[in-house]
Amino acid sequence: MKYQRLYLRRITIEDAPVLFKWSQDPHYQITAGLEPYQDLLAAHKGAEIYAQRPYSFAVCLLKNNQMIGLVELYERGTVPGEFLQTKDLGFMLDRDFENRGYMTEALTILFDYAFDDLNQRELWAKTFDFNTRSQSLLERLGFVYQYTVDLSVLARYGMVHDEKYYLLKRSKWHKIKANTKA
Repeated sequence: MKYQRLYLRRITIEDAPVLFKWSQDPHYQITAGLEPYQDLLAAHKGAEIYAQRPYSFAVCLLKNNQMIGLVELYERGTVPGEFLQTKDLGFMLDRDFENRGYMTEALTILFDYAFDDLNQRELWAKTFDFNTRSQSLLERLGFVYQYTVDLSVLARYGMVHDEKYYLLKRSKWHKIKANTKA
């Protein structure tokens, strides 16, 4: 799946060093909930898990094939197939590539795939309440804030922030795409 400067590809075992690097950075642990890998072997196992997920993709630069981020669609609900036409969204971009429109481009590729190829009706995304950059990105892409979940009840497990939930419907995405082409 290609666009102007990027393409999405399946994650492979060869991505383990990049995943390991990101997992060691507290920035990604805090903003994306990325768990730190203890060593490169653990990162290899993590890469295997990503590779097995049907809708997990590496965000790569067309000019040099460098992996600069991740985008994913997750099943919603607790039972596989429970919400067949709706997915949860996950995304993360290497800090060295922020503020250049790369994630907007990567998510555009992913949303076109989700709505046009997978026939999804809606996409959901959540962010920690303090992650205003991700919230702004979601809103620019047409997501609408729906509700906040208070995670203070999970404080003993380290969850001290609230989560904000956003929704993007297929019909709205198609209107946005039509307006950008006009």
